[in-house]
Amino acid sequence: MKPQRAKNHWSAIKKSLDTFDRTGLLMLLADLYRANAENRRFLESRLLSETGTIEKYRRALVEAIYPVPMSRRPINLKGASATITQYRRATGDPVGTTDLMLSFVEAGTEQSVDLGYGDDGYFAALERKLDAIAAVFDDLPPNDQAKALRRLSRVRGRAQNIGWGYGDYVADVVRRIERRATNAK
Repeated sequence: MKPQRAKNHWSAIKKSLDTFDRTGLLMLLADLYRANAENRRFLESRLLSETGTIEKYRRALVEAIYPVPMSRRPINLKGASATITQYRRATGDPVGTTDLMLSFVEAGTEQSVDLGYGDDGYFAALERKLDAIAAVFDDLPPNDQAKALRRLSRVRGRAQNIGWGYGDYVADVVRRIERRATNAK
């Protein structure tokens, strides 16, 4: 038997939501808000104009990539990537999304430099985020491009002695972005 597709579930949920009045919808949203931190971050990002919203996502992301060493919490690259996706879906903010991708690369690089951590999968995840930053870089406003380049230059400096080819990869990506930024002027 084939499992039902998510679209079919959403259709059924929409039908059920049509039966709710305003109070019922508010109670449902309150329950979702109280259910977990991810829901709270999403609703706050979507519905409030707090400037500190991105910091909640950044903290969750950094804690997933570079947990306190003595905490025995595992590194969770998928969780950190999911945090970026949640932010993008909640806000639709490309500048903030790029900022979080930069934080991902910065935290991962620092973790590797400070603790000597890394393997093929770890560095591949960092490289994918670098590639994603490079892909959206030209769409950023000029001021945000300059900020991103400063941050990427710091990452390049920190990564220069990391093995696994990562330091070279960072240098190459940053060099290509710098060239594009210079040519765009």
